[in-house]
Amino acid sequence: MLIETSRFGQIDVGTESIITMADGMLGFGEIKNYVLVQHRDGSPFLWYQSIAEPNLAFLVMDPFIFFPGYEVMLSQDDLNTLGVVEAQDLALFAVVVIPDNPENMTANLRGPIVVNAQKRIARQVVLTDDRYSPRHSIMREVRTLCEAREHSRSQSTGAADVSP
Repeated sequence: MLIETSRFGQIDVGTESIITMADGMLGFGEIKNYVLVQHRDGSPFLWYQSIAEPNLAFLVMDPFIFFPGYEVMLSQDDLNTLGVVEAQDLALFAVVVIPDNPENMTANLRGPIVVNAQKRIARQVVLTDDRYSPRHSIMREVRTLCEAREHSRSQSTGAADVSP
């Protein structure tokens, strides 16, 4: 299926990759179908691209990459809506905002997108856990991840590590 996007032009997506959200994203309840599009090779970021609206895409990331101890408690209603049978069927994504000054990049850890990867059903949930913010600064974690990947790449190619 061909879809039109403002960021990637026309892209071909398999119908099996479409993720359906019965309630849509917060503030975009009428938009129900999305696909995940890789930002670029090696990037921890993806785009949660609307099928119906070419200009609607959310930059997302797997929060566990930056926050290994991240915990999401889902309600029974969330589990029922997602049709969860096994916890390992779930994938989590945090919406990322990159303002004019990328140093102020944030991730919404309070409102993750939870996806049943087997059934391709998703829901954006709002956590009541005060440990998480809708605007959690992530630039330090992004730098650490990039440095670790660069170090790993230089080690695998035999290049000298010249990082400070």
